[in-house]
Amino acid sequence: MPTIQEVAKRAGVSAGTVSRYLNGHQLKATNQSRVEAAIEELGYRSNYLARSLRSKQSMSIGLLINNMLNHFAVSVVAQVEREMELNDYNIILSGFREDREVFIRKLENLIDRRVDGLILFEAIEDERAYKLIEQSGIPTIAISNPLPFHYVDNMLAANRKSCHEVTSRMIEGGHTRIGVIAGIQEEYVSRERLSGVLEAFDEAGLPRNNAVVRVGDYSREYGYRDMMDLIEKDRVDCVFALNYGRGQGAQQAVSELGLRIGEDISFACYDYLDTKTYFHPSITTVCPPSLEIGTNAAREILSMIKDGRLGTGRTTYTDEDITWLPSIIGLKEH
Repeated sequence: MPTIQEVAKRAGVSAGTVSRYLNGHQLKATNQSRVEAAIEELGYRSNYLARSLRSKQSMSIGLLINNMLNHFAVSVVAQVEREMELNDYNIILSGFREDREVFIRKLENLIDRRVDGLILFEAIEDERAYKLIEQSGIPTIAISNPLPFHYVDNMLAANRKSCHEVTSRMIEGGHTRIGVIAGIQEEYVSRERLSGVLEAFDEAGLPRNNAVVRVGDYSREYGYRDMMDLIEKDRVDCVFALNYGRGQGAQQAVSELGLRIGEDISFACYDYLDTKTYFHPSITTVCPPSLEIGTNAAREILSMIKDGRLGTGRTTYTDEDITWLPSIIGLKEH
């Protein structure tokens, strides 16, 4: 295995210069380019254990996630991992699948591993978790589900705001009675999305029961069933699906009924991709900001580690990407 001295010789610099580079110091542009080229040519791998002993850091981040099958969560994790790789950090990924006891046990495990920072995705609010984080002194960020802990900063998608905007646009288009396919209300994100919808009705001076709400799990099957009921039983002609899986099922129902979105029924939903490029360009969609949240969370946790500071209970919101396609909103005659 190549040594620092060999890297230094190949780069034409001192071993101290290589060492400073490996420990995150900025070098002169020419020296940095030479060191990076030498490392690449020789296949040099720095000794992370030695580095962690010198800096008293593990060079690792604990990432505790609820559901590894959640597309938004996986996209955020991928972006966090990319940022960590660019900064010579590793992530220790662990899941808890909505199990409170597993969440606490795995949180303890990550703290025992002396990770330098913690990122918690859809964390469970629990007094034991508060004490563990407080006593550990480890910088911590919560994503998607906020934790009201003094030492945890929260990074959230602006779910309520986005749903308010879409619903308001529907109402402005003349739709005063709107079908809403919502997720289970025990979960923070689902509550925020439905709240945004209902607040748009309040703002427009319309009764909340003009929102014909169907609540269920996040499966395509239940979205299909609820859309069928909204169209055939409730006779609505404008629907907003507040979850990706349920939205896909809703579109299937519309197709099977021989209806055309944007002509026979107005429709908006959540999606995970750029629908202008890939799918159904006739549908207004809301896309969670996975890239932005993942990048911001990774960079902030690294900044907290570098500065030796903890969270302060601050909450920041990142706007979701709404693909506006006015042709499907307010197209029907009222």
